[in-house]
Amino acid sequence: MSVHLRVLLGLLCWGALQATAQPDTLRVRLFEQLSPETLEVTAVEADALLFAENYTQPLLRLPAGASLQVDRRGPELRLRTPGGTLFARWIRIQPTGSGLLRLAAQRSRQNAGPFTYPGWLRIAPEGNAGLSIVNYVALEAYVAAVVAREHQFDDLESTKALAVAVRTYALRRMLHPDTAQEAVDYETHQMYEGIDRVTPLIREAVRQTQGEVLTYQGTLIEAVYSASSGGHTANNETVWDGLPQPYLRGQPDPYDQASPYQRWEVLIPRDRLLHVLSQRYGTRITGFRIGERSADGRVATIELLREGQPPLRIRANEFRLLVNDHFGRHTLRSTFFQAQREGNTYRFEGKGFGHGVGLSQYGALEMARQGHNYQQILAFYYPGTTITHYEESPLLAMQQETPSIPQPTLEVTAPSRAPEVSSEKTIPTLRTVSGWGTPSESSSLQPPRRRIGW
Repeated sequence: MSVHLRVLLGLLCWGALQATAQPDTLRVRLFEQLSPETLEVTAVEADALLFAENYTQPLLRLPAGASLQVDRRGPELRLRTPGGTLFARWIRIQPTGSGLLRLAAQRSRQNAGPFTYPGWLRIAPEGNAGLSIVNYVALEAYVAAVVAREHQFDDLESTKALAVAVRTYALRRMLHPDTAQEAVDYETHQMYEGIDRVTPLIREAVRQTQGEVLTYQGTLIEAVYSASSGGHTANNETVWDGLPQPYLRGQPDPYDQASPYQRWEVLIPRDRLLHVLSQRYGTRITGFRIGERSADGRVATIELLREGQPPLRIRANEFRLLVNDHFGRHTLRSTFFQAQREGNTYRFEGKGFGHGVGLSQYGALEMARQGHNYQQILAFYYPGTTITHYEESPLLAMQQETPSIPQPTLEVTAPSRAPEVSSEKTIPTLRTVSGWGTPSESSSLQPPRRRIGW
Protein backbone atom coordinates (compact mmCIF):
# COMPACT_ATOMS: atom_id res chain seq x y z
CA MET A 1 0.00 0.00 0.00
CA SER A 2 1.38 3.43 -0.87
CA VAL A 3 2.39 5.93 1.78
CA HIS A 4 -0.22 8.29 0.37
CA LEU A 5 -3.06 5.85 0.99
CA ARG A 6 -1.76 4.96 4.46
CA VAL A 7 -1.91 8.64 5.30
CA LEU A 8 -5.50 8.80 4.02
CA LEU A 9 -6.50 5.90 6.24
CA GLY A 10 -5.11 7.71 9.23
CA LEU A 11 -7.21 10.81 8.60
CA LEU A 12 -10.24 9.56 10.54
CA CYS A 13 -10.05 11.97 13.46
CA TRP A 14 -11.74 15.34 13.32
CA GLY A 15 -11.03 18.90 14.49
CA ALA A 16 -9.29 19.17 17.83
CA LEU A 17 -9.47 15.39 18.20
CA GLN A 18 -7.02 14.96 15.33
CA ALA A 19 -4.08 15.80 17.56
CA THR A 20 -3.96 12.29 19.05
CA ALA A 21 -3.68 9.17 16.90
CA GLN A 22 -6.84 7.08 17.29
CA PRO A 23 -6.65 3.48 16.08
CA ASP A 24 -10.26 2.59 16.98
CA THR A 25 -12.61 2.93 14.07
CA LEU A 26 -16.33 2.32 14.33
CA ARG A 27 -18.62 1.38 11.46
CA VAL A 28 -21.97 3.17 11.57
CA ARG A 29 -24.80 2.65 9.10
CA LEU A 30 -26.21 6.05 8.18
CA PHE A 31 -29.84 6.93 7.35
CA GLU A 32 -30.78 3.36 8.23
CA GLN A 33 -34.40 4.15 9.07
CA LEU A 34 -34.91 6.08 5.82
CA SER A 35 -33.30 3.45 3.53
CA PRO A 36 -32.47 6.20 1.02
CA GLU A 37 -32.78 5.89 -2.74
CA THR A 38 -30.58 8.92 -3.47
CA LEU A 39 -27.66 10.49 -1.67
CA GLU A 40 -25.91 13.80 -2.22
CA VAL A 41 -22.29 13.92 -1.05
CA THR A 42 -20.44 17.24 -0.71
CA ALA A 43 -16.74 17.60 0.07
CA VAL A 44 -16.24 20.05 2.95
CA GLU A 45 -13.07 22.00 3.76
CA ALA A 46 -10.87 19.79 1.56
CA ASP A 47 -11.04 17.62 -1.55
CA ALA A 48 -12.38 14.07 -1.36
CA LEU A 49 -11.18 11.04 -3.33
CA LEU A 50 -13.60 8.53 -4.82
CA PHE A 51 -12.42 4.93 -5.18
CA ALA A 52 -14.25 2.19 -7.06
CA GLU A 53 -14.40 -0.91 -4.88
CA ASN A 54 -10.90 -2.07 -3.85
CA TYR A 55 -8.93 -0.19 -6.51
CA THR A 56 -6.13 1.87 -4.99
CA GLN A 57 -6.10 4.64 -7.61
CA PRO A 58 -8.95 7.16 -7.21
CA LEU A 59 -11.59 7.34 -9.89
CA LEU A 60 -11.90 11.07 -9.38
CA ARG A 61 -11.09 13.91 -7.01
CA LEU A 62 -14.12 15.83 -5.75
CA PRO A 63 -13.06 19.45 -5.11
CA ALA A 64 -13.95 21.10 -1.80
CA GLY A 65 -17.46 22.51 -2.08
CA ALA A 66 -18.40 20.25 -5.01
CA SER A 67 -21.11 17.58 -4.81
CA LEU A 68 -21.98 14.28 -6.42
CA GLN A 69 -25.29 12.40 -6.46
CA VAL A 70 -25.52 8.66 -5.90
CA ASP A 71 -28.52 6.52 -6.86
CA ARG A 72 -29.18 3.16 -8.50
CA ARG A 73 -29.25 1.70 -11.97
CA GLY A 74 -30.37 -1.84 -11.29
CA PRO A 75 -27.73 -3.64 -9.19
CA GLU A 76 -25.15 -0.87 -9.72
CA LEU A 77 -24.50 2.56 -8.26
CA ARG A 78 -24.90 5.51 -10.59
CA LEU A 79 -22.65 8.46 -9.74
CA ARG A 80 -23.53 11.84 -11.17
CA THR A 81 -20.34 13.85 -10.80
CA PRO A 82 -19.19 17.27 -12.02
CA GLY A 83 -17.26 15.45 -14.76
CA GLY A 84 -19.97 13.06 -15.94
CA THR A 85 -21.82 9.91 -14.95
CA LEU A 86 -20.01 6.82 -13.66
CA PHE A 87 -21.14 3.36 -12.59
CA ALA A 88 -19.73 0.97 -9.99
CA ARG A 89 -20.79 -1.96 -7.83
CA TRP A 90 -19.69 -0.12 -4.67
CA ILE A 91 -17.47 2.84 -3.82
CA ARG A 92 -15.35 4.42 -1.09
CA ILE A 93 -15.20 8.18 -0.55
CA GLN A 94 -12.29 9.47 1.52
CA PRO A 95 -11.65 13.14 2.38
CA THR A 96 -8.11 14.43 2.15
CA GLY A 97 -6.39 16.31 4.96
CA SER A 98 -8.88 17.49 7.58
CA GLY A 99 -11.78 17.25 5.14
CA LEU A 100 -15.33 16.21 5.99
CA LEU A 101 -18.32 14.92 4.04
CA ARG A 102 -21.78 16.50 4.09
CA LEU A 103 -24.60 14.08 3.28
CA ALA A 104 -28.24 14.58 2.37
CA ALA A 105 -30.45 11.55 1.77
CA GLN A 106 -33.86 11.16 0.15
CA ARG A 107 -36.48 8.47 -0.34
CA SER A 108 -39.69 9.40 -2.14
CA ARG A 109 -40.77 12.63 -0.40
CA GLN A 110 -38.81 12.00 2.79
CA ASN A 111 -35.50 13.74 3.41
CA ALA A 112 -32.76 13.45 6.01
CA GLY A 113 -29.85 15.79 6.51
CA PRO A 114 -27.75 17.48 5.47
CA PHE A 115 -25.38 16.28 8.20
CA THR A 116 -21.59 16.64 8.23
CA TYR A 117 -19.53 13.52 9.00
CA PRO A 118 -15.89 12.87 9.83
CA GLY A 119 -14.13 9.77 8.54
CA TRP A 120 -14.90 8.07 5.24
CA LEU A 121 -17.77 6.28 3.54
CA ARG A 122 -18.52 2.98 1.90
CA ILE A 123 -21.62 3.09 -0.32
CA ALA A 124 -23.23 0.06 -1.93
CA PRO A 125 -26.61 -1.01 -3.32
CA GLU A 126 -29.09 -2.48 -0.83
CA GLY A 127 -32.39 -4.17 -1.56
CA ASN A 128 -34.20 -3.40 -4.79
CA ALA A 129 -33.62 0.34 -4.87
CA GLY A 130 -31.93 1.47 -1.66
CA LEU A 131 -28.42 2.44 -0.65
CA SER A 132 -26.21 1.10 2.14
CA ILE A 133 -24.10 3.94 3.57
CA VAL A 134 -21.47 3.07 6.16
CA ASN A 135 -19.38 5.72 7.92
CA TYR A 136 -15.95 4.60 9.16
CA VAL A 137 -15.37 7.05 12.01
CA ALA A 138 -12.76 7.42 14.72
CA LEU A 139 -14.04 6.56 18.18
CA GLU A 140 -13.44 9.96 19.79
CA ALA A 141 -15.06 11.84 16.90
CA TYR A 142 -18.05 9.50 17.17
CA VAL A 143 -18.29 10.13 20.93
CA ALA A 144 -18.32 13.90 20.38
CA ALA A 145 -21.04 13.61 17.74
CA VAL A 146 -23.28 11.40 19.90
CA VAL A 147 -22.88 13.64 22.94
CA ALA A 148 -23.80 16.63 20.79
CA ARG A 149 -26.99 14.90 19.68
CA GLU A 150 -27.92 13.60 23.13
CA HIS A 151 -26.81 16.25 25.63
CA GLN A 152 -26.63 19.95 24.73
CA PHE A 153 -26.19 21.35 28.25
CA ASP A 154 -23.74 24.20 28.93
CA ASP A 155 -22.02 22.29 31.76
CA LEU A 156 -18.64 20.58 31.48
CA GLU A 157 -18.85 17.95 34.24
CA SER A 158 -22.21 16.43 33.20
CA THR A 159 -21.01 16.46 29.59
CA LYS A 160 -17.83 14.62 30.58
CA ALA A 161 -19.92 12.03 32.43
CA LEU A 162 -22.02 11.38 29.35
CA ALA A 163 -18.91 11.22 27.13
CA VAL A 164 -17.57 8.36 29.27
CA ALA A 165 -20.93 6.56 29.11
CA VAL A 166 -21.20 7.00 25.32
CA ARG A 167 -17.64 5.74 24.78
CA THR A 168 -18.23 2.75 27.04
CA TYR A 169 -21.48 1.89 25.30
CA ALA A 170 -19.85 2.01 21.85
CA LEU A 171 -16.72 0.07 22.82
CA ARG A 172 -18.68 -2.68 24.58
CA ARG A 173 -20.36 -3.43 21.29
CA MET A 174 -17.28 -3.01 19.15
CA LEU A 175 -15.32 -5.46 21.32
CA HIS A 176 -18.04 -7.97 22.16
CA PRO A 177 -18.05 -10.98 19.80
CA ASP A 178 -21.86 -11.26 19.88
CA THR A 179 -22.40 -7.68 18.72
CA ALA A 180 -19.40 -7.09 16.45
CA GLN A 181 -21.27 -5.68 13.50
CA GLU A 182 -22.25 -2.30 12.12
CA ALA A 183 -23.95 0.15 14.45
CA VAL A 184 -26.95 2.20 13.36
CA ASP A 185 -27.38 5.94 13.74
CA TYR A 186 -30.69 6.06 15.67
CA GLU A 187 -31.98 5.30 19.18
CA THR A 188 -31.61 1.52 18.95
CA HIS A 189 -27.89 2.16 19.41
CA GLN A 190 -27.02 5.83 19.91
CA MET A 191 -28.17 8.92 18.03
CA TYR A 192 -25.48 9.93 15.54
CA GLU A 193 -26.09 12.75 13.11
CA GLY A 194 -22.60 13.99 12.38
CA ILE A 195 -20.67 16.83 13.98
CA ASP A 196 -22.73 19.91 13.10
CA ARG A 197 -23.89 20.33 16.72
CA VAL A 198 -20.54 19.71 18.37
CA THR A 199 -19.54 22.70 20.50
CA PRO A 200 -16.18 23.73 21.97
CA LEU A 201 -17.46 22.57 25.37
CA ILE A 202 -18.25 19.11 24.00
CA ARG A 203 -14.85 18.87 22.32
CA GLU A 204 -13.23 19.75 25.62
CA ALA A 205 -15.30 17.17 27.52
CA VAL A 206 -14.28 14.46 25.06
CA ARG A 207 -10.65 15.56 25.14
CA GLN A 208 -10.47 15.56 28.95
CA THR A 209 -11.97 12.05 29.15
CA GLN A 210 -10.30 10.58 26.07
CA GLY A 211 -10.05 6.79 26.31
CA GLU A 212 -11.90 6.60 29.63
CA VAL A 213 -14.53 3.87 30.02
CA LEU A 214 -16.54 2.33 32.85
CA THR A 215 -15.81 -1.21 33.98
CA TYR A 216 -17.23 -3.56 36.58
CA GLN A 217 -14.77 -6.18 37.81
CA GLY A 218 -12.63 -5.50 34.74
CA THR A 219 -15.42 -5.79 32.17
CA LEU A 220 -16.99 -2.99 30.16
CA ILE A 221 -20.44 -2.19 31.52
CA GLU A 222 -23.73 -1.69 29.70
CA ALA A 223 -23.60 2.11 30.09
CA VAL A 224 -27.22 2.93 29.27
CA TYR A 225 -28.66 6.36 29.99
CA SER A 226 -31.87 8.32 29.56
CA ALA A 227 -33.03 11.91 29.73
CA SER A 228 -34.83 11.86 33.09
CA SER A 229 -35.35 9.14 35.71
CA GLY A 230 -38.53 10.69 37.10
CA GLY A 231 -36.99 10.71 40.57
CA HIS A 232 -36.06 7.02 40.72
CA THR A 233 -33.82 4.99 38.43
CA ALA A 234 -34.94 1.55 37.21
CA ASN A 235 -33.55 -1.97 37.44
CA ASN A 236 -32.34 -3.13 34.04
CA GLU A 237 -34.24 -6.46 34.15
CA THR A 238 -37.50 -4.58 34.78
CA VAL A 239 -37.15 -2.82 31.46
CA TRP A 240 -35.44 -5.44 29.26
CA ASP A 241 -34.91 -9.18 29.26
CA GLY A 242 -31.61 -10.17 30.82
CA LEU A 243 -29.80 -10.83 34.05
CA PRO A 244 -29.83 -8.16 36.76
CA GLN A 245 -26.68 -6.05 36.59
CA PRO A 246 -25.27 -4.95 39.97
CA TYR A 247 -24.39 -1.51 38.63
CA LEU A 248 -27.89 -0.95 37.15
CA ARG A 249 -29.97 -1.10 40.34
CA GLY A 250 -32.95 1.16 40.76
CA GLN A 251 -32.51 3.80 43.44
CA PRO A 252 -34.02 7.13 44.52
CA ASP A 253 -32.67 9.96 42.38
CA PRO A 254 -33.06 13.26 44.26
CA TYR A 255 -31.03 15.10 41.60
CA ASP A 256 -33.68 14.52 38.92
CA GLN A 257 -36.26 16.70 40.70
CA ALA A 258 -35.27 19.72 38.60
CA SER A 259 -36.10 17.91 35.36
CA PRO A 260 -38.83 19.52 33.22
CA TYR A 261 -40.26 16.00 32.82
CA GLN A 262 -41.36 15.62 36.44
CA ARG A 263 -44.92 15.73 35.21
CA TRP A 264 -46.41 15.14 31.79
CA GLU A 265 -49.69 13.97 30.29
CA VAL A 266 -50.85 12.91 26.86
CA LEU A 267 -54.12 11.89 25.16
CA ILE A 268 -54.19 9.05 22.62
CA PRO A 269 -57.21 8.12 20.46
CA ARG A 270 -58.47 4.75 21.69
CA ASP A 271 -59.47 3.39 18.27
CA ARG A 272 -56.10 4.18 16.73
CA LEU A 273 -54.14 2.68 19.61
CA LEU A 274 -56.16 -0.54 19.60
CA HIS A 275 -55.69 -0.79 15.82
CA VAL A 276 -51.92 -0.43 16.20
CA LEU A 277 -51.81 -3.07 18.94
CA SER A 278 -54.02 -5.47 16.94
CA GLN A 279 -51.79 -5.17 13.89
CA ARG A 280 -48.63 -5.63 15.89
CA TYR A 281 -49.72 -8.78 17.73
CA GLY A 282 -51.91 -10.34 15.05
CA THR A 283 -55.01 -10.58 17.18
CA ARG A 284 -57.98 -8.29 17.91
CA ILE A 285 -57.10 -6.16 20.94
CA THR A 286 -60.17 -4.70 22.66
CA GLY A 287 -58.41 -2.77 25.43
CA PHE A 288 -55.55 -2.91 27.89
CA ARG A 289 -54.92 -2.68 31.60
CA ILE A 290 -51.85 -2.06 33.72
CA GLY A 291 -50.41 -5.31 35.06
CA GLU A 292 -47.52 -5.41 37.49
CA ARG A 293 -45.55 -2.45 38.76
CA SER A 294 -41.94 -2.49 39.89
CA ALA A 295 -40.98 -1.45 43.40
CA ASP A 296 -40.24 2.10 42.26
CA GLY A 297 -43.76 2.53 40.82
CA ARG A 298 -42.99 2.07 37.13
CA VAL A 299 -45.34 -0.04 35.07
CA ALA A 300 -43.60 -3.36 34.48
CA THR A 301 -46.21 -5.19 32.38
CA ILE A 302 -49.25 -4.36 30.28
CA GLU A 303 -52.12 -6.80 29.75
CA LEU A 304 -53.69 -6.55 26.30
CA LEU A 305 -57.34 -7.63 26.42
CA ARG A 306 -58.79 -9.99 23.81
CA GLU A 307 -62.32 -11.29 23.22
CA GLY A 308 -62.73 -14.89 24.36
CA GLN A 309 -59.01 -15.29 25.06
CA PRO A 310 -56.78 -14.68 28.06
CA PRO A 311 -54.96 -11.32 28.14
CA LEU A 312 -51.69 -11.04 26.26
CA ARG A 313 -48.98 -9.85 28.65
CA ILE A 314 -46.13 -7.70 27.33
CA ARG A 315 -43.40 -5.60 28.92
CA ALA A 316 -44.40 -2.00 29.57
CA ASN A 317 -41.29 -0.70 27.80
CA GLU A 318 -42.26 -2.68 24.69
CA PHE A 319 -45.70 -1.05 24.88
CA ARG A 320 -44.12 2.40 25.29
CA LEU A 321 -41.82 2.01 22.29
CA LEU A 322 -44.63 0.69 20.09
CA VAL A 323 -46.83 3.66 21.02
CA ASN A 324 -44.00 6.08 20.31
CA ASP A 325 -43.24 4.49 16.94
CA HIS A 326 -46.77 5.32 15.80
CA PHE A 327 -47.69 8.48 17.73
CA GLY A 328 -44.32 10.24 18.10
CA ARG A 329 -41.33 9.64 20.36
CA HIS A 330 -42.50 12.22 22.91
CA THR A 331 -45.87 10.52 23.44
CA LEU A 332 -45.23 8.00 26.24
CA ARG A 333 -42.08 9.52 27.65
CA SER A 334 -41.56 6.75 30.22
CA THR A 335 -43.24 3.78 31.90
CA PHE A 336 -43.72 5.88 35.06
CA PHE A 337 -47.41 6.51 34.25
CA GLN A 338 -51.05 6.10 35.17
CA ALA A 339 -53.63 5.44 32.45
CA GLN A 340 -57.39 5.78 32.25
CA ARG A 341 -60.05 5.68 29.56
CA GLU A 342 -62.15 8.78 28.87
CA GLY A 343 -64.70 7.84 26.23
CA ASN A 344 -62.80 7.14 23.02
CA THR A 345 -59.55 8.53 24.45
CA TYR A 346 -56.83 7.18 26.71
CA ARG A 347 -55.26 9.66 29.12
CA PHE A 348 -51.71 8.94 30.31
CA GLU A 349 -50.17 10.92 33.16
CA GLY A 350 -46.56 10.30 34.07
CA LYS A 351 -43.07 11.52 34.92
CA GLY A 352 -39.57 10.96 33.58
CA PHE A 353 -38.31 10.63 30.01
CA GLY A 354 -36.80 7.40 28.71
CA HIS A 355 -36.29 3.94 30.15
CA GLY A 356 -34.83 5.29 33.42
CA VAL A 357 -31.96 2.79 33.66
CA GLY A 358 -28.49 4.11 34.46
CA LEU A 359 -27.55 7.76 34.14
CA SER A 360 -30.20 10.48 34.10
CA GLN A 361 -28.99 13.40 32.02
CA TYR A 362 -31.03 15.96 33.94
CA GLY A 363 -29.90 14.36 37.19
CA ALA A 364 -26.27 14.55 36.05
CA LEU A 365 -26.75 18.23 35.22
CA GLU A 366 -28.13 18.96 38.69
CA MET A 367 -25.30 17.03 40.36
CA ALA A 368 -22.79 19.12 38.43
CA ARG A 369 -24.57 22.34 39.44
CA GLN A 370 -24.29 21.23 43.06
CA GLY A 371 -20.53 20.88 42.69
CA HIS A 372 -20.09 17.18 41.91
CA ASN A 373 -17.47 16.22 39.31
CA TYR A 374 -18.00 13.71 36.53
CA GLN A 375 -16.38 10.87 38.49
CA GLN A 376 -18.90 11.38 41.30
CA ILE A 377 -21.77 11.58 38.83
CA LEU A 378 -20.77 8.26 37.26
CA ALA A 379 -20.24 6.64 40.67
CA PHE A 380 -23.79 7.61 41.68
CA TYR A 381 -25.54 6.35 38.55
CA TYR A 382 -23.35 3.27 37.98
CA PRO A 383 -22.49 2.18 41.55
CA GLY A 384 -19.54 -0.15 41.99
CA THR A 385 -17.96 0.70 38.63
CA THR A 386 -14.45 1.94 37.96
CA ILE A 387 -13.24 4.51 35.45
CA THR A 388 -10.52 2.81 33.40
CA HIS A 389 -8.47 3.86 30.42
CA TYR A 390 -9.35 1.05 28.05
CA GLU A 391 -5.89 0.85 26.46
CA GLU A 392 -4.35 0.24 29.89
CA SER A 393 -6.70 -2.53 31.05
CA PRO A 394 -5.34 -6.07 30.51
CA LEU A 395 -8.87 -7.53 30.38
CA LEU A 396 -9.98 -4.99 27.82
CA ALA A 397 -6.81 -5.59 25.82
CA MET A 398 -7.75 -9.28 25.71
CA GLN A 399 -11.21 -8.33 24.50
CA GLN A 400 -9.66 -6.21 21.76
CA GLU A 401 -7.79 -9.23 20.42
CA THR A 402 -11.00 -10.99 19.40
CA PRO A 403 -10.73 -11.92 15.70
CA SER A 404 -14.40 -11.11 15.07
CA ILE A 405 -13.80 -7.34 15.10
CA PRO A 406 -12.64 -6.43 11.59
CA GLN A 407 -10.89 -3.13 10.98
CA PRO A 408 -11.35 -1.04 7.83
CA THR A 409 -8.61 -1.89 5.37
CA LEU A 410 -7.47 -1.11 1.88
CA GLU A 411 -5.40 -4.25 1.51
CA VAL A 412 -5.53 -4.82 -2.23
CA THR A 413 -6.23 -8.06 -4.06
CA ALA A 414 -6.93 -6.28 -7.33
CA PRO A 415 -4.91 -4.33 -9.90
CA SER A 416 -3.34 -1.16 -8.52
CA ARG A 417 -4.82 0.91 -11.31
CA ALA A 418 -8.51 1.18 -12.13
CA PRO A 419 -9.53 0.64 -15.77
CA GLU A 420 -10.27 3.60 -17.95
CA VAL A 421 -13.73 4.93 -17.11
CA SER A 422 -16.10 6.54 -19.56
CA SER A 423 -19.54 7.92 -18.84
CA GLU A 424 -21.02 4.46 -19.45
CA LYS A 425 -18.24 2.24 -18.09
CA THR A 426 -19.02 -0.30 -15.34
CA ILE A 427 -16.33 -0.98 -12.76
CA PRO A 428 -15.87 -4.74 -12.16
CA THR A 429 -16.78 -6.19 -8.78
CA LEU A 430 -13.94 -7.08 -6.42
CA ARG A 431 -14.17 -8.31 -2.86
CA THR A 432 -16.14 -6.52 -0.14
CA VAL A 433 -15.39 -5.51 3.44
CA SER A 434 -17.16 -6.78 6.59
CA GLY A 435 -18.71 -5.07 9.68
CA TRP A 436 -19.09 -3.71 13.32
CA GLY A 437 -21.96 -3.26 15.75
CA THR A 438 -24.98 -3.63 18.37
CA PRO A 439 -28.28 -2.72 20.38
CA SER A 440 -29.86 -0.82 23.40
CA GLU A 441 -32.11 2.19 23.81
CA SER A 442 -31.35 5.70 24.97
CA SER A 443 -33.75 8.62 25.01
CA SER A 444 -32.27 11.35 22.86
CA LEU A 445 -32.50 14.61 24.76
CA GLN A 446 -33.66 17.94 23.36
CA PRO A 447 -33.63 20.08 26.53
CA PRO A 448 -35.63 23.29 26.81
CA ARG A 449 -32.72 24.95 28.65
CA ARG A 450 -30.20 27.29 27.08
CA ARG A 451 -28.03 25.56 24.49
CA ILE A 452 -24.73 26.51 23.00
CA GLY A 453 -23.37 26.31 19.50
CA TRP A 454 -26.48 25.33 17.53
